[in-house]
Amino acid sequence: MTRLLPALLPILFLTGCVANYSSMMRPVRSDLSRGRPDEALSELAHTFPDSTGKDRLLYLMELGNLCRLSGNQARAQSALMSADRLSDLQRGIDLGEEVGALLTSDLAREFRGADYEKVFINYCLAASFAAAGNLEDALVEARRFNEKLKVWNLDYSHRNRYGDDAFIRYIMGVLYEADGDLDDALISYRLSAEVYDSVYTSEYGIQVPGELSADILRLCHSLGFQSLFDEYRSRWPETDWESSITPEGMGEVVLILETGNISPRREHIHVFSSEDRVHSIALPSIPVFPRRHVTASIQSGRSSAEAFLVEDLNGIARKNLEDHASRDIAAAITRLIVKAGIAEAGESIVREATDNEDLAEGVGFLLSLVGAATERADLRAWLTLPAQIHMARIILPAGGQTVDVYVNGRLACSTVVEVRVGGIELLFLREGF
Repeated sequence: MTRLLPALLPILFLTGCVANYSSMMRPVRSDLSRGRPDEALSELAHTFPDSTGKDRLLYLMELGNLCRLSGNQARAQSALMSADRLSDLQRGIDLGEEVGALLTSDLAREFRGADYEKVFINYCLAASFAAAGNLEDALVEARRFNEKLKVWNLDYSHRNRYGDDAFIRYIMGVLYEADGDLDDALISYRLSAEVYDSVYTSEYGIQVPGELSADILRLCHSLGFQSLFDEYRSRWPETDWESSITPEGMGEVVLILETGNISPRREHIHVFSSEDRVHSIALPSIPVFPRRHVTASIQSGRSSAEAFLVEDLNGIARKNLEDHASRDIAAAITRLIVKAGIAEAGESIVREATDNEDLAEGVGFLLSLVGAATERADLRAWLTLPAQIHMARIILPAGGQTVDVYVNGRLACSTVVEVRVGGIELLFLREGF
């Protein structure tokens, strides 16, 4: 048996090269990168021939987001609300799944999603409702985000770096302000700034956007919170907050620009042998790449505003995986020990039953080979999310205004926006690369 190991190791390596979720989603993501969400939606039907199994939550998230991006907001909302309900029901431990995961790999478990993915279900729902002109239901989804945070904060086992989302706090503030609720808008803006300061600056390299500091100062002044205004004014003395005040007869357009595709996970397989046994450990990773530089602006007539980075989902996904690395390694080692024990037990049973040493060793070897071949890293993740999100705010005269969005020097979108006096209009755009 030992002589066969060098020939079998390459075969084992090739088992890790068969289709995984990252590779299966490549055609979908390719269409999305080319700005063809309708084709990506059709491709998804081939990627998910069975949408009712243990990956149903993932299917609903991908489906809902692609419907949102293709403009089918009713179908998007239906899929995403189903995803949100299903995610809420996924609690506790399924013993059958745990046994399956010990005997094969983490792919035996039902997909439940990472914390940031659960939160972005509500962001995508809010964006879909807002794009359809339904501000009331968009605000309901914003409040759902708050509810999820409360649950996390009560769970003392929740120790991930991603415990809040500065961008979603910011967009919540925009939604509240669009609804005329300036008090809640200010609360959301302040919470957003706190998260940028306490987490995003150190973990993701994103500081408090100057526009956000201007929004906080503007609302403090409008609401008459002088002491709070003075506190923030001393913190941001260079911020030009007065230019963010909307003059009489004008309104505002807020651009939410999603760019690129979030990085997929990769599988690292370590295959090794010992005596007449073959073992393997497979772990997921997200490669570290420099953040793609994106320049974007929104223009209308002689007015223009530069877009600013508010979210780095690549960074969030990578840090989330790092936070779970010790758990993944421990599970892989436990699985390795269990599979080795099964191989030993199989060999012992055959030896006792047949008194044939060669047959017993062969059975033990084959069981170890099966155990190594079934070892796979869990690469499932919401892969139609963007890599980054940028925002821009521009004040325009009331009435129908032609708005152009430029991304990296190229016209990405030109549309007419009906600007209301004192109102806030939201414009969502996805730009692939």
